[in-house]
Amino acid sequence: MFKGVAYTEEYRVINERHQFFKEPDFALGSVVYDGQPYFDVELKYDVYQGNLLTMNTEALGSSILILDGNKVTEFTIHGNRFKNLNQNLVENKAYGFLEVLVENDSLSLYKKHAKKIFKRTDKEILYYEFKDRNSYYLHYADTYYSLKKANDLNAIFPEYRKSLKAIRNRYASLGKSDPDAYMKSILLDLSALISAQSAKETL
Repeated sequence: MFKGVAYTEEYRVINERHQFFKEPDFALGSVVYDGQPYFDVELKYDVYQGNLLTMNTEALGSSILILDGNKVTEFTIHGNRFKNLNQNLVENKAYGFLEVLVENDSLSLYKKHAKKIFKRTDKEILYYEFKDRNSYYLHYADTYYSLKKANDLNAIFPEYRKSLKAIRNRYASLGKSDPDAYMKSILLDLSALISAQSAKETL
């Protein structure tokens, strides 16, 4: 049912700083592959290499398969939904799988999960550690914007600058404790403002 290439583990990891999304073990999820949805599929997302993995139950050889990324439209794992945005977004780069944080008629907020690799040695044992290097992308009015911080929204939505300041203050406590919830809350409130303004203009 799935096509891809055999996966081989390249990096020895001895602690929790692995290259995978949330957990290094397989978890049941769903995937839309070649236009067909599949449910209760064993999946694992290699964030460092940008590969979606599944168990290879049919072919001989490796028990793990790298799914053909060009055929994966979206997938869900650990309750998190990812879409394949394998197109030019910002600075003419293809970004592959991005987590969907907000998606509605007004705007969409995506999170690009990435990992930076570090080589370590301990008592002559070579191993690797991976550190998160995540970023956010906003899709609004047919354009993608890179967001390094919430203040970047001021340049995209100058007409809502005052409202955005109030919204950021409202969720300030989330800024350090839960950056995803912080950005998501701000964008949901902003989306509501844009929808309200649009409804007013159509009256």
